[in-house]
Amino acid sequence: MAISKPNSCLAIGAALAALLSAPAVAKDVHATNETPVERFYCTQFGPFFLRFDPDKAAGVFAILRNKDLGSVVGALSGRTLEGEWAEVDSRGEIRIAFSDDWATFDAEYTIHHTPDEWRGGWTGRLAPDARPHSFDADGQTFYCR
Repeated sequence: MAISKPNSCLAIGAALAALLSAPAVAKDVHATNETPVERFYCTQFGPFFLRFDPDKAAGVFAILRNKDLGSVVGALSGRTLEGEWAEVDSRGEIRIAFSDDWATFDAEYTIHHTPDEWRGGWTGRLAPDARPHSFDADGQTFYCR
């Protein structure tokens, strides 16, 4: 992967800004079995927006309980995104596995001070069109805003 290790959120933020300013490809973002252009997910921690190119993706997420923002940048292979995540005071590697219809994901990640310890448990669901504050599914609460 040709993504350099960031020293701060600024490096990832600059990469994200470049990706988000690129013109969107004219595709139905709800199309199945194709790489979507962009997706808005609700997670158990807060909202997560991703913008996809055929072989890479970048996005931003919020951790509502901490009032924290972060970013994800990575390479996309099939339905798996592998890359890096960063917040103001933390960073690490991330792997996100998407469902066949891109409607859900499961992620695992490392934290910079324990780079060999992969943690799981970050999951997301495509945001409903009505964009509620939150919704419950499979025994979890997913937050959209």
